[in-house]
Amino acid sequence: MTLKDMVFHNCILTDVQAANKEAALRLIYNALYKAGKVKESFYDAVLAREAEYPTGLALPHFNVAIPHVVPEHVYSSALGIAVLHDLVPFHQMDNHDLTVDVKVIFNIALGEEGKQIEVLQSLMNRVLDEDVMTAIVKAGSPEEIETILRK
Repeated sequence: MTLKDMVFHNCILTDVQAANKEAALRLIYNALYKAGKVKESFYDAVLAREAEYPTGLALPHFNVAIPHVVPEHVYSSALGIAVLHDLVPFHQMDNHDLTVDVKVIFNIALGEEGKQIEVLQSLMNRVLDEDVMTAIVKAGSPEEIETILRK
């Protein structure tokens, strides 16, 4: 299971209006759940893990959050993505006392067949690439983002 195998346009949201991270994560959960990728327990598990292990990353071009949970909350591996209209604060991964204003959320739903380290490395290569992130942020549709991430 590679990152490319986890990208589905019906799990990608563009121009997301969310008042806070919980609302944004709920929208991603709804898309993943509707696509049959995650269990009902997924949303609460993401919030619980985010409270204990924050996932906000301050990056040179666009700040991101990469929440994920254990496979028991996942039916089938997928990547839920939300490109936010307005920035939403997440606590930082490397300093839980600080927040970072996030533009894109990559919510990893990794099933038993997934290889977390490989998926995270592949995703990090993309979020650190200015051209890729600019294309994702400017994309006009979920299908466009799917194409960008499958390259």
